[in-house]
Amino acid sequence: MGLERRKFVAGLAGIAALPARLSAQQATRPRRIGLLMVQAERDAEGQARIDAFLGQMAALGWVDGRNLHIDYRWGGGVPARAQAAATELLELKPDLVLANGTPPTAALRKATNAIPIVFVVVTDPVGAGFVESLARPGANITGFSTFEPEIGGKWLELLREVSPELRRVAGVLDPSFPGFSAVWKAVEETAARSSVSTTVLPLRSPGDDFETALASFAQEPGGALIVLPTAINSMARNRLFTTTAELRLPAVYPFRHYAFDGGLMAYGFDPLDLYRRSAIYVDRILKGAKPAELPVQAPVKFELVINLKTAKNLGITIPPALLVRADEVIE
Repeated sequence: MGLERRKFVAGLAGIAALPARLSAQQATRPRRIGLLMVQAERDAEGQARIDAFLGQMAALGWVDGRNLHIDYRWGGGVPARAQAAATELLELKPDLVLANGTPPTAALRKATNAIPIVFVVVTDPVGAGFVESLARPGANITGFSTFEPEIGGKWLELLREVSPELRRVAGVLDPSFPGFSAVWKAVEETAARSSVSTTVLPLRSPGDDFETALASFAQEPGGALIVLPTAINSMARNRLFTTTAELRLPAVYPFRHYAFDGGLMAYGFDPLDLYRRSAIYVDRILKGAKPAELPVQAPVKFELVINLKTAKNLGITIPPALLVRADEVIE
C-alpha cells in the first residue's frame, strides 16, 4: 500500500473512531450539580446535611473535585433570596439541582422545567404543585417528602406528658405558607378533644419581633409551644430558645438539632437520613434516570430527643416513661 493511500486509510480510521473518543470524554467529564440550601452558610445543621449527602455520594463513586463539581447557594429559606439563588445556579447550567426545603424547590420549579430537581425535606409536594402524584411525579422534579398530618397530634401528646397542666398551645409558623396547614389542623383537632385551646404565633421572616407575641402568650398559665418545621423557624431557633427559657415555656420542636442546640425536646424524622437517600436519586439521574419515573419517598426513620439540661432550667421534670422511650437524652 502506498504512502498516500495509508494516510487516507488512517484518516478514515481516525474519523470512524472520533464518536467513540468523544463518548469516552463525555463519560469522564465532571458532572455539575447545584445545592440550594435554606440555611445560612455557617449553620451547623446545614453543613451536617451536606456532609451526609457528600458521604453517600462518595460511597456511590461521586467525589467533588474529581468527577463532580458542586455549586452551593445558601439562605434560600427566604423566598426572595431563594429565587435569586435559583437563577444564579441555573445560569451555571448544572446537570441537576438538589433543593433543600419548600422555598428553594418553588423557586427552581418556577425557573426551569428542563433541568432535573431533587428536593429534600418538603411537606406536601403534591399540594404545593411540585409533582403530579407521589408515585408518578411527572416533569423534572422528584424527591423526599416530610411530615404527615398525624405528627401534629404526636407533638401535642408529648407536651401533655411533660406539662400535665397544659391548657393552651401556640403554634409558631408562617400562616401564609400552606405546606403545614394539614399538620396544624391535626394539632387543632387533637387539642379540641382534650379541651386545649390553640392559637398561631406568626413568624414570617427572621427579623420579625416574635418575642413580644411570645411574652403576651406566656402571661397566662398552662401554655406551651409547638414550633413547626419552617425554614424561618430553623433560622431563628436560637432566639426561640432564649425567649422560651426566659418565659419558662415548654416547647416541642421538629428536628433533633433543635434539642441539641438548646430546645426542650424534638420529635420528627431524621433529615440526615433523607440526605443520604437523596444521593441515591442524584446518582441515578446522573446515570440517565428520569425524575418523572422516580417516586417521591417518605421518611422511614423517626427519633425523639430530650434535653434534660433545658428541662431543669424550665423547672420541668421529665416522666421516667418518656425518658425510656427517647432515642437520645442530652444530660
